[in-house]
Amino acid sequence: MKEELQKLIEQYGADAVAKVAAEALNKHVPTINTPVVTDEQLINTISQLDAAVTDILEAGRKNEETYQNKVELVRRARQLETSIQITEAEATNTICGTGKDAYGIIPYPDGTHVRVAVTNDTQRDAFRRHFSATERKELASVEADIKAIEVSQFKAREDLDAKKEALSCIRAKAQLQAAALTYLA
Repeated sequence: MKEELQKLIEQYGADAVAKVAAEALNKHVPTINTPVVTDEQLINTISQLDAAVTDILEAGRKNEETYQNKVELVRRARQLETSIQITEAEATNTICGTGKDAYGIIPYPDGTHVRVAVTNDTQRDAFRRHFSATERKELASVEADIKAIEVSQFKAREDLDAKKEALSCIRAKAQLQAAALTYLA
């Protein structure tokens, strides 16, 4: 240390070195007004980080669960759509006659049959939809469940994003404390 000081004095002169040393000693040292590096604050930050990570993991798990449930319901909806198309095609194939003489027969569980006219598009649509009514009701229920899941997915994503933002704020606080500790060390 003495050797380095001696070299500086020889290079710049004693007055210049003394002046720089005086300025360095009189320099204002910043102080921390808010106690961000107390033991309690550090423990609090660590606890917050731990809780935030746990919350994010839980929110992520819930988000994944909603996707899994949706996959099963979408598969079921596609199966029902195919089944409806097949049922309606079979019903259309049972129509007898053409033009004004066209009719279809609707069987009932008690063994009776009803003959209905299917002379225009509206009547044909009603006839074929009669045969797929149960499947259409189930499809509507499945599609409602899918929409409910989409709403819960949106909520889960919003919750996950909010928790990530909270973690970001806690991380910034932890970085501030780390910088203050590094400065004070």
